[in-house]
Amino acid sequence: MPTLWEMTLEWTDEFITHAQHELMALVKDWKYDYGIDDKACTAMLAWMILKLNPEADIDANRL
Repeated sequence: MPTLWEMTLEWTDEFITHAQHELMALVKDWKYDYGIDDKACTAMLAWMILKLNPEADIDANRL
């Protein structure tokens, strides 16, 4: 059985679709749990990206 890392190396349509559904569910939970809007969710996602990759180039004007 392939490891999670090996599975993510294959950016298949199925993998991307599954990841999108998971991300949308996460954001929906945040909105419900914390009563926040899309902009706040975007900020939280950007923070997560920067925690994973401090070198990430995120354009703050697009947030």
